[in-house]
Amino acid sequence: MARCLQLAGNGAYTAAPNPLVGAVLVHGEHVLAEGWHQRPGEGHAEVRCLAAFGPEPVPADAVLYVNLEPCSHHGRTPPCVDLMIARGIRTVVVAHEDPFDKVSGNGIERLRSAGMEVRLGVMEEEARWLNRRFITSVTEHRPYVILKWARSADGLLDKMPRSERRGTPISGSSTQVLVHRWRAEEQAILVGGRTVLNDDPELTVRLVEGPSPTRLVLDRSGITPSCSKVYSQGPKTVLFNALHRSDVQVEQVTLEQGPMPIRTLLKVLHQREIRSVLVEGGARLLNAFLEHDLWDEARVITSPCELIEGTPAPNLVRPPFRTMVMDHDIIDLHYRSINPPASAPPS
Repeated sequence: MARCLQLAGNGAYTAAPNPLVGAVLVHGEHVLAEGWHQRPGEGHAEVRCLAAFGPEPVPADAVLYVNLEPCSHHGRTPPCVDLMIARGIRTVVVAHEDPFDKVSGNGIERLRSAGMEVRLGVMEEEARWLNRRFITSVTEHRPYVILKWARSADGLLDKMPRSERRGTPISGSSTQVLVHRWRAEEQAILVGGRTVLNDDPELTVRLVEGPSPTRLVLDRSGITPSCSKVYSQGPKTVLFNALHRSDVQVEQVTLEQGPMPIRTLLKVLHQREIRSVLVEGGARLLNAFLEHDLWDEARVITSPCELIEGTPAPNLVRPPFRTMVMDHDIIDLHYRSINPPASAPPS
């Protein structure tokens, strides 16, 4: 099962909105074949594993390990349980049930009805952590929300006043590389209009290999300049505003004026099958997620530098579950909805 989870992780950049799934076919002490799900519309892990094994009969005492309940419905691909039954698999080990309502125990029931032995609960905690984005999305009907901010030693997000449109350098170079890896792991990245106005960020992945997330800008006041980098060529950008803007050539979603529309925004993202979103600022937007208690992780970087005057960083009183040190930065990792298992590597 540990190998299943390792294989499943290969789809971290490509599988969404589908879950991360790996499969291993074992005969005694020997691994006969392996597979993992790469991207939507392509073969699931079980299908790829059995294809790698080949057309010959599967040994009667072979065991198929998979970290998520095999699907039993027609989606972008046929049901995996049909193939497993047809190939004569007799024993299956599954980490946990799929919470998706079209599966949710039906796959296991189909396998057992066909005479298979199905064992549940092997490395379940680790498997649920791996697919926490997918699980949160299908059970909470919203994306998995990760808050991230960097603050100075004196508790500020930036230095004011500004002389130009650029972010205030706070974290060290190694930490910046880590942040770009964080970006590559999520489907979307969200900032408020004032962050775009003040910092003019690109919100892309540049310092590591990996896909750039969809860029989301919440700007109901229309303060972001049309020449901003997030509106230039590159990854897709979606602007959430109060009135349609003709000077910005990106997709636009209209939200009403009034209180910060966090729940509405998350509902729209869920409808678009966006399973996870990294929120990078600014202070008002981050505080809104905290106040609404609509977050799952917070990654707080504290640098030894002092800025003296600027925007106060959010005050998260919850003690960190884990702390990392990189360069001279301290990175506190907070988890609201679920703590990672002891075996999980730091974020």
